Amino acid sequence: MTVGPSRRAFLATAAVALSPIVLSPRPARALSLPAARPLICAHRGWTDPTQAENSLIQMRQTLRHGPFMMELDLATDSDGTIVLMHDDTVNRTTDGDGPVAAMTDAQRQRLRLRRADGATDEAIPLYDDVLRWAASAPTARLMLDIKGVSPEAALTPVRRAGLSDRVVVLTFHPAQSQAAFDADPDALVCVLTADAAQLTAARDMARGRRFAAYVPRAADVALFHAAHQAGAVVITDLLGPGAFGATHDIWMPDAAARWVRSRPIDIIVTNTPVSLRAALSHSTG
Repeated sequence: MTVGPSRRAFLATAAVALSPIVLSPRPARALSLPAARPLICAHRGWTDPTQAENSLIQMRQTLRHGPFMMELDLATDSDGTIVLMHDDTVNRTTDGDGPVAAMTDAQRQRLRLRRADGATDEAIPLYDDVLRWAASAPTARLMLDIKGVSPEAALTPVRRAGLSDRVVVLTFHPAQSQAAFDADPDALVCVLTADAAQLTAARDMARGRRFAAYVPRAADVALFHAAHQAGAVVITDLLGPGAFGATHDIWMPDAAARWVRSRPIDIIVTNTPVSLRAALSHSTG
């Protein structure tokens, strides 16, 4: 998930006073959610931060512990191939160095992912390979942080794989959100919603289509309720601050579970999905 310094500062200070908003978007084909909420989303696809991130091998393992939604980050190499990579460079997460955007397919294929205890045998996964896996795993749901990849480039292979009703695509500015709505009429588009005006703008952009609202964790509780009343799929996260984009949660699982239960949240993004699920199972708010 892309959480750069400017976005993190924006999210951390988003708290607003709201008047009630009641909206009723019509149903549309989009991500199906389980009856028991919230759906837990594994940040970067891992079970915990000791594992390799944006790893297809790790996603398979995480899903076996789940089912969980998988959050993944998209980037493009110099040959135009879409791969899984959070940072602009491969330095932190692989045994190589340099910008991924400057690497050819051949150069990228020689690299191996790293986890906390050292290098793995896994190459940087191709986005197409992840989609093929998800198509073969009926419980797999994907949260796509498309980063610098255009919505059309990210969602065209989703439609081709028949996964439009199993993805949510994260967008963080209006032009990107509109492009995502246009790229796939069936995919669930998530719009950054830090105040009442942004919630109304998201509803207007969706034009009656179901949409998701990414409500910053620091926002007033009223905004969570307003987004829920608007019919949006309410998404937020437990990600703490960090130089590499929040690789640990801000609270321990029991405290996180109590906070999650205090708000109408449909999807919660966490670095510790297994531990959070256990805490939620015995938390009543």
